[in-house]
Amino acid sequence: MGDLGDIFGDLFGMGGRRSGGRRVQRGADLEMNLTVSFHNAAFGKEEVIELEKQTVCSHCQGSGAEPGSKTSKCSTCNGQGQVERVQETLFGSMRALTVCPRCQGEGKVITDVCKQCRGEGVVSQRRTLKVHIPAGIADGQSIKLSGEGQAGSKAAPAGDLYIRVQVQPDARFKRKGDDVYSSITLKLTQAVLGDKIEVPTIDGLVALTIPGGTQAGRVFKLKNKGILHLHGRGRGDMFVTVDVRIPSQLDRGTKALFEELKERE
Repeated sequence: MGDLGDIFGDLFGMGGRRSGGRRVQRGADLEMNLTVSFHNAAFGKEEVIELEKQTVCSHCQGSGAEPGSKTSKCSTCNGQGQVERVQETLFGSMRALTVCPRCQGEGKVITDVCKQCRGEGVVSQRRTLKVHIPAGIADGQSIKLSGEGQAGSKAAPAGDLYIRVQVQPDARFKRKGDDVYSSITLKLTQAVLGDKIEVPTIDGLVALTIPGGTQAGRVFKLKNKGILHLHGRGRGDMFVTVDVRIPSQLDRGTKALFEELKERE
């Protein structure tokens, strides 16, 4: 009969999990956005967030009753916590036991409601939470904090908090999967003769040897200089694309040198 009661309860719109005959309404889930820097998304960090949400009333401990107050038997259901309801359907009249709308399945009603929460058992409160941003998290991914959603009614379980991460772009780097891409601009002399330079990476400046005769568009791979793998070991790579700056104006001496090189080709 209990299973049939649950079925008809759903049919009549009386959703919610039952506990000992009363309806237990789990707290609602919450969602929020959190913006983090490119660097913190790559390496992880602990962030502090603030949010307004419903929490269990500390005055009545979620009961909805003023401490020390008494309860009386619900007159609507005569203390049973359930009432019989008739629904007219295509198959005729159907009868089912549903949760009492007055006492919400408790079988009793509060004589003196809590002055702090007005009988709701929950109050709105601003909370500060610490959130661990895992290394390697990508833009648009979410972090779940179990039990940090809205408080449930009458000591029911709280919902969960889902934090959607928004990663701030970095003008120097582009991310594809766990690999990082960037570009550098070389002087013509550096590309022709070669050089030792420092290039920016997410770890800081790293030495890079440019061999003589480097062509525009060449890509250098810096192994293990990419994003850490989320919840795993190792990390991606970094790819640096070369651009060569061609001078727009040449003095006479430099122009003469290029003309001489041209004749030798």
